[in-house]
Amino acid sequence: MMGAAKIDKTRKCGITLPIALVDKVRGDIPRSTFIRRAVEQYMKGKSGTK
Repeated sequence: MMGAAKIDKTRKCGITLPIALVDKVRGDIPRSTFIRRAVEQYMKGKSGTK
């Protein structure tokens, strides 16, 4: 039993991107949110083509 502890359903991974590449496109969205959304969109596009 986990008790009151929150179960973390995320997995951390390291990724290196040029700051200029990300900052030019993302605007005022936090960098981590922008990257997460970009990866989600990529994954949805890939899974829809099977």
